[in-house]
Amino acid sequence: MRFIPFTFVAIVLLSLARQTHAQGLVDGFMRGDRKANLGISYSQETYDSYYINKTQTRDPNLGTVTSQAVNLYGSFGLGYDLDLIVSAPYIRTESNAGYRQKQEGFQDISAALRWEAYDYKFGKARLSWLFAIGYSMPLQNYINDDLIAIGRGSKNLDGRTMLHFKSGPFFLTGQYGYIRRGQVTLDHVVNYYDPDQLNSNSGSKVNVPDVTELIIRTGIVTKPLYVDAWFQQQTPYGEGTNIAPGIPFPTNAVGFSRVGATVYLKVVGQLGLTAGYSTTLDGQNIGKSTRVTGGLVIGRIAR
Repeated sequence: MRFIPFTFVAIVLLSLARQTHAQGLVDGFMRGDRKANLGISYSQETYDSYYINKTQTRDPNLGTVTSQAVNLYGSFGLGYDLDLIVSAPYIRTESNAGYRQKQEGFQDISAALRWEAYDYKFGKARLSWLFAIGYSMPLQNYINDDLIAIGRGSKNLDGRTMLHFKSGPFFLTGQYGYIRRGQVTLDHVVNYYDPDQLNSNSGSKVNVPDVTELIIRTGIVTKPLYVDAWFQQQTPYGEGTNIAPGIPFPTNAVGFSRVGATVYLKVVGQLGLTAGYSTTLDGQNIGKSTRVTGGLVIGRIAR
């Protein structure tokens, strides 16, 4: 495995590469030694109902919430079995009813290292076992205690493992991870909060519940075309609160099940177009949203 200076790669990717990762930051396709891709995408996500705990509800004073995001993404092969992936979005979110102020700004930058630990070949089929560790943190201070906040403002440590099977154009990837979320500071003192958590909350610092994540993705990939369908389930790990008056939004236990699909088509040279759609099947303290995405990619998104 050959390496190039880590700082150089990080600077390049932090400058040029970010993307939305609605269905997870990492997939099962290794980039390859010194190979890279860069992408920019636009997405729009809307919902007019949301879940209080697991009960779906509507609020006429909230109306329809719309979030628009421009995302930059990049991945680079540090070696044949090690990739660096970086992503960060700029988000604007607003509701069409009530008096909530529009929220806008850079959200969280995320970076991950993906390592292909084992690679088994069975004739023309191939099975890979991969691990990834990632970290994310806010790029700027933003309001985190609001139903339409652009993020929760926590610093997160993400660890996961993946099994990736490929035979001809067909592939199937399963991954499972745990996301450890740090405390966040609110712009006010908590007046009422009594969750059954390991660490008590005090003052304006509150806990953000950790989550586990399962993602299953399958599809076909050829040189000019990539198509996938995926299922994502995020589950709160431990106790958290539910949406209620006086309860800080970051302390809510958030979970969801989503399905979606992605299409990529090579247009010319290394330039390709990508599009995606996803919808929420069920959730916990989150909006029942649908999302559409379109973007440009330089370099193949999978091989």
